[in-house]
Amino acid sequence: MCSSDLDKLHKEFSMHRALLFVALILLGNSAMAQRWYQVEVLVFAHNNTSNEERWAAGLQPRYASQAITIGQPESNELADPDAIARGAWLPLPQDDEVLRYMLERMESSGKYRELYHAAWQQPIGSETDTLPIYIRGDQMLINEGANVPELEGTLQFSKSRYLHVKPQVWFNTESNGERLYVKIDEKRRLTGHQIYYFDHGLFGMLIRITQA
Repeated sequence: MCSSDLDKLHKEFSMHRALLFVALILLGNSAMAQRWYQVEVLVFAHNNTSNEERWAAGLQPRYASQAITIGQPESNELADPDAIARGAWLPLPQDDEVLRYMLERMESSGKYRELYHAAWQQPIGSETDTLPIYIRGDQMLINEGANVPELEGTLQFSKSRYLHVKPQVWFNTESNGERLYVKIDEKRRLTGHQIYYFDHGLFGMLIRITQA
């Protein structure tokens, strides 16, 4: 076999190896994008909070667009129909709500009040491939002549090497006789635990996430 033939074989081998490498990367990314998790979120208000601290007035809710509403995933045309068919973004039964016992203990103390509580399953991949989740409390308030949710916002989950969540959750409350919005917007890397606590002072949030 002449040297030109050897060079040709070497180039073909290198090309096949490069294609195999790309295919393995794509398969790895696909598997990561399809990884499913069970998520539970509990948001609560602090009762009888101290009025000594002042909070910024004039803030208005701003959060991620194109979000999926739990229980209504089909209303978002960007939601993956295959994931919906597998039960993604649908409320889970109370038996699957691990934080319910904690909620009952918190409310029985008289120090806390539920604003939002739900559990569901969903696939989580990169931030660009994972739609944010819209959450809204049941209580509606009259603010400047309009009905507004007491609590609303979004949770942006994503996964690279670790799981992350980027909340934009707004609570309409009263402090020092003034009605205003306060928010939780602390981006967090989720690693090493199952339950994560986010605190503002006037309200708080617990997120439990496990691989489904």
